[in-house]
Amino acid sequence: TNNASFSGYDMATGPNGTAYLGWIGDTGSGREVSLCTLPRGATRCAGGVQTIASAPDPTFTSTAAGLRVLVSKSNLVTLVWMHSTVASENGPEGDEIAIATSQAGGKLSAEKDVSPGPSFGYFLDATLAPNGSIWAVTNPSSGASHTVQITKGLGTKYQTVATPFWPGQAEIAFNGASAVLAIDQDGTITQPVYFDRQSGSGWTAFKPIARTWDLEGFGLATTTSGVRLIASENNADYHPVVSRLTSAGWSTPALTGDLSNCYPDGHDVVADASGRLADASAECDDAIAVANLADTRHAAIVRFAVPGTMAGGEPQLTTSPSGRGWVAWSVESTDGDKLIVAPVLLPALHLTNSSSGADGRVVVTGPASCLPPVDLSVSVVGKPASGWRVASKSLKLGGEITLDQVLRG
Repeated sequence: TNNASFSGYDMATGPNGTAYLGWIGDTGSGREVSLCTLPRGATRCAGGVQTIASAPDPTFTSTAAGLRVLVSKSNLVTLVWMHSTVASENGPEGDEIAIATSQAGGKLSAEKDVSPGPSFGYFLDATLAPNGSIWAVTNPSSGASHTVQITKGLGTKYQTVATPFWPGQAEIAFNGASAVLAIDQDGTITQPVYFDRQSGSGWTAFKPIARTWDLEGFGLATTTSGVRLIASENNADYHPVVSRLTSAGWSTPALTGDLSNCYPDGHDVVADASGRLADASAECDDAIAVANLADTRHAAIVRFAVPGTMAGGEPQLTTSPSGRGWVAWSVESTDGDKLIVAPVLLPALHLTNSSSGADGRVVVTGPASCLPPVDLSVSVVGKPASGWRVASKSLKLGGEITLDQVLRG
């Protein structure tokens, strides 16, 4: 879409490998909700772009914002967002959280209001719970209101949770069956990210995540080995760091390996069934960095320049277990902005292991994962102790296939 004003766009991939791009855009006739279906190898939206009204009352389409795209295990695509209503002008809970659905990219349903939201408030996040229900996070429009509202399944009564400040960003993830909520303080850049955990039917108190800054936001995702968070390190280098949720809190944040002079402008952190963690961010206003954390701690990074000036939203990423995925971003256009999507192949990550004995040390370097299927250098080096020498060396895959200097994907 082109010459539009965007109020949110997002991506997700279904279990069949098909990706879905959803957005709220206004090309001059009010904000509408659109869906683009992207099978593997697609060069255009399969079946074209489907577009529906963002609110039942045209008067309030201009308030629709905060869209999220969710895909269930059965390939049911659900677009979630929030808009105001007439009731928003007359009481505290007049907004509506709305959904539209599509079965595997089929016909997109009409908009349906399913849960109340804070009047003229902000839609912060939505995610699928382990039981398949959709949880949502919203907050009131007043900066004096230090609360968020958590809806534990659309259509149920929301729960108000006190926060230490007015949050600018909030993301929710699940550690098993228990929810974790992370927030940052609106308008700050050197304050830590805070988190809260579900405790029975309630929540514990918010606590800071040490050695993090909320310079350009953060990202939160559930991998097969637990919840991970990516934020900025707490110094003027602003490099991204990753931390692991533990029973006691969070592990000490560690640098991902992205040491560029262009610090990330936001993070869209995602996970897929392979167990990896991945992240997309804008850097230097004219490039996108995509990081593949194959072991959820260290990143292999690919960067590419974007045509035009980025505007209208942060890059959004989705990946599949094969290492293939899509990234979406927007740039300035003649009148408004333009939405662009491109296929990406995640970069491979090198991993080095060593073993030592009385006769010396052997060092092996190869891929951290078999996926993505790309060519990657491999090596084995013997470092003999005094009085020993290396007689021969070889590196075998599965004990049978002898590798040369390249593992061919």
